[in-house]
Amino acid sequence: AFLGKDSAHEFDQLTPEQSKERLALLMPKMDLNKDGFIEEEELREHIKFMQHRYVNNDVERTWKNYKDEKIKDGKLGWNDYREMVYGSSDDTQELSAEYAKMLKRDERRWKAADYDSDEKLDRTEYGCFMHPEDCDHMRDIVVQETIEDIDKDKDGFVDVSEYIGDMYRPDDYPELKGQEPEWVQSEREMFKEHRDKDNDGKLNLEEMREWIMPIGFDHADAEAKHLIHIADDDHDGKLSKEEVIAHYDTFVGSQATDYGEQLQKHDPAEL
Repeated sequence: AFLGKDSAHEFDQLTPEQSKERLALLMPKMDLNKDGFIEEEELREHIKFMQHRYVNNDVERTWKNYKDEKIKDGKLGWNDYREMVYGSSDDTQELSAEYAKMLKRDERRWKAADYDSDEKLDRTEYGCFMHPEDCDHMRDIVVQETIEDIDKDKDGFVDVSEYIGDMYRPDDYPELKGQEPEWVQSEREMFKEHRDKDNDGKLNLEEMREWIMPIGFDHADAEAKHLIHIADDDHDGKLSKEEVIAHYDTFVGSQATDYGEQLQKHDPAEL
């Protein structure tokens, strides 16, 4: 989460030393009390800030695309959105199967985001359409879309092979020569012992909801605790610059960097 979703590809091109340099520039940004350390609360607040900034910037950037000709009385209509993204009504008849599937998903998500059911979205509703994971009333849509993406045999459930297949691909670990990493076995056990509540070998809608959109779960808090647990080598409850740099590979893939562009900045004054 330090890097920003928009800049993930660029960051992949950085050397370890470049990553460490940019991460070091970010440290003062997180150190709110300026004591030279990053406490859990500071990390949590930074993650929340980055999450909010990424979502707001992303929504605003796309919302501006419609302002001049499509936004009427502060709202965007479904037909206008569909025409700009998928073409005219006549064109949609000739969409490929994949685009037709995307259109159907967008329309379903649009209706869920349309809180006042007027078939138009204002800026807030549009934000929920673009980022349903940030809106409580969109939880079921997020769960449904996730099941559709993972459920390869289209039986409406997610079995253990689909669950593991979504996060692990053997080709990404050629050095293991077909042997599964330890964390994969841990995920298999997690599926059996914790995810699959009714022990039927697959996850239903409710079990999927508890996995990916649990009520009351604070992602920023969980991520902050995770980073402290991983990087706090001297177990003093806070992170020094040296500890953060030593665990740079953990941080550059974390929620703390993933929602902003900060590590792509070259000028420390911009951080």
